[in-house]
Amino acid sequence: MLLLICLAFVGLCAGQGNFHDQYAQTFKQAVDTNNNHVADLSEFQALFDQYDLNKDGQVPVTEYVQASGGVGKGPAAFFALLDPNKDGVIHRSEVPAILKSFDANGDGKVTEGDFIKHYGDLYNKVVAMQISVGK
Repeated sequence: MLLLICLAFVGLCAGQGNFHDQYAQTFKQAVDTNNNHVADLSEFQALFDQYDLNKDGQVPVTEYVQASGGVGKGPAAFFALLDPNKDGVIHRSEVPAILKSFDANGDGKVTEGDFIKHYGDLYNKVVAMQISVGK
């Protein structure tokens, strides 16, 4: 799932396609794995598990970039925004905090709309970071 998210991110960085549609596709294919139109903690944990390549309960930025197949600084910048305590490692115990960052109404579930909004906000922050670094 994180791979699909990263692939969508890489495609967006390349300026391909409609952002809203790509975010919706990512949600449907990678996040909402039981197709009930919301993602819960178990789905976010399953996504984390896909990125935890060595199954040690943590995903450092290097493992995230490797698992995503991403190139350039975009995936690492995206990771930095997802990392709840900004220590360069996302621990499985931090997955609830990541879910909470996507959960607009605090009900413990992420709707497609919640996902599209927050993912879009993260994407815009990464683009802004890359533009300011490039100056």
